[in-house]
Amino acid sequence: MRGKKWLLTVVCALLLVGVVCVLGNWLIDPFGVFEASPLQWDSYAQTLNPRGSKVRYISERPGEYDSFVVGSSSAASYLPETLERYYGGSFYNMFHYGADTDYDRELVRYLLEQGEVKRIVLVLGLSDAYALHSKTEGLTAVPDYRVSGENEAAYKLRFLFASPSFAMEKLSSLRKDTEMPQTFDVFLPESGTYDKRLRDVESIGSLQDYLTLHGEDYLSETADTTLPDIERCAGNVAAIREMCEEAGTELTVILTPFCREQIEQYDNDALNAFYQALSDVTDYWNFSITPLTYDERFFYDVTHTRNAAANLVLARIAGDESVGLPDAFGAYCRQGESTDAAQLKKAAGESAYLQNGSATVPILLYHHLDPDQPESETTLHPETFERQMRLLKEQGYTPISFDELIAFVEQGTPLPEKPVMITFDDGYTSNAVYAYPVLRELGFHASIFAIGCSIGHDRYYKDTQYSLTPHFGQTEITEMLDSGLISIGSHTYDMHQWPPYETVKPARENMLPLPGESETEYIDAVRADAAREAETFAAFGIPAPDVIAFPEGAHTTLTDVVLRECGYKVTLTTDESRVNTVVVGLPQTLIDLGRMTVLPGMTDEQLLQYLNERAN
Repeated sequence: MRGKKWLLTVVCALLLVGVVCVLGNWLIDPFGVFEASPLQWDSYAQTLNPRGSKVRYISERPGEYDSFVVGSSSAASYLPETLERYYGGSFYNMFHYGADTDYDRELVRYLLEQGEVKRIVLVLGLSDAYALHSKTEGLTAVPDYRVSGENEAAYKLRFLFASPSFAMEKLSSLRKDTEMPQTFDVFLPESGTYDKRLRDVESIGSLQDYLTLHGEDYLSETADTTLPDIERCAGNVAAIREMCEEAGTELTVILTPFCREQIEQYDNDALNAFYQALSDVTDYWNFSITPLTYDERFFYDVTHTRNAAANLVLARIAGDESVGLPDAFGAYCRQGESTDAAQLKKAAGESAYLQNGSATVPILLYHHLDPDQPESETTLHPETFERQMRLLKEQGYTPISFDELIAFVEQGTPLPEKPVMITFDDGYTSNAVYAYPVLRELGFHASIFAIGCSIGHDRYYKDTQYSLTPHFGQTEITEMLDSGLISIGSHTYDMHQWPPYETVKPARENMLPLPGESETEYIDAVRADAAREAETFAAFGIPAPDVIAFPEGAHTTLTDVVLRECGYKVTLTTDESRVNTVVVGLPQTLIDLGRMTVLPGMTDEQLLQYLNERAN
């Protein structure tokens, strides 16, 4: 009897554990399968299995999306907001892990069955032409039952009886979750795209420096260089085209840009066979080999294009002439026509973009000018400044504005030879009294970065009785802006405080988080400061700022993320070692630009040496 009781106890215990595991899998729902789960976390679920969780996500929002991006992770960078700008509608990116055009075909079938679909954008990569399907097994690749045709109950039972480790890992991740993406929540569920907020503010300079830091990301995995899945891929593309034609849905097929390290694995015959197979079944855009192929900065890693690169692809397809595009960028192949890999490589290699698509621009930093004070790190004599400006003129340097710099990156508008930038921090009245007349005489552009709460304060620090160096006000602002030579950017509204004069401690001397400040508190503080700065600029008739100089040059990656969300395109540090290489079509090269503070005692030879080492 004791043995039977012991066995019964064990069985009951096992059953109880099983019930607890099943109940935990339903309540915690790591894969986002159960609609009524109280712990729904879409970004986490899409990170685990985008095939299943994205279909559930859009099925819960009928009519919200009418156009879709379809493909493997090669399609990840095709942003709904960019597509909507060119095509209208409401896009959702359905990309998934692992190349699998069989799945793409069935997914398109499902989408078309749900109602009117205006457009399908099918994005293909090299991986779609060789077998990667075996790498996407297990619960992380199970398609939603609505796509696969599997019985709903059988589908959900898989996840009810999944290892409890998935649920435990989700609970652990919930405790570690922050505002910014981490390895367990890399998706933006409202668009279906990767959350690249951190990657898209990383500072990018010269290609050589970039590869020194990130070269390991471009080590290509060994693949079958015969591209054995060409016919399978082409057959699925043909089926997708036929379904779209029958449904009256526009279909755009894009062969996305390939990185140099990918292309070098394949001979031209294999690539041409892929091109021909696609052209046999559909019209498509071929961006596989372009000047971007030979610039790793346009790729997050060897298989993933940057969002910026995909934006260029979509601009080319849409014929957007306001965007600066490389020459030899993309070929439209009508059905029955094809392209030649050798010709694409030759055109890309000879592209003028490889020589003219980037520029290096040194930036000088000044503060206060005063004829009656000894020179210091933040104060120079007006005669020193004038001498240096005339030196720039004599040496053939052309000071440019930030509008010109942005236009070069966004539109490809050429810069003059030997460009340089002249900047002032803080917004002192002396900039208008001593610097502006010299700049006006020489026809030089310059930018002044004003502390919003100090604009117009010519006697006292904010609302105190502490004296301060005068800051310019409305009269000076109007005159300088009307000249067309001076622009005013942000030095924050009130994140450059002087601690001895502040009543609230600790004072915020720069844009670094305060001790003990949470991520959410810091984000709110930066957003609030940016909003106050915009309001102040508007009150003084200053255009909304899109360039900011960090006080003391101090910032974090999170600072850049929040400022980008607030509309800032350029951020400036005080890193004088940085060589500012900006690239047409790559807005990340405008982030964290370096500047050299012009110090007392700097000789003309030293100034020219700095400029000559950093100018085109």
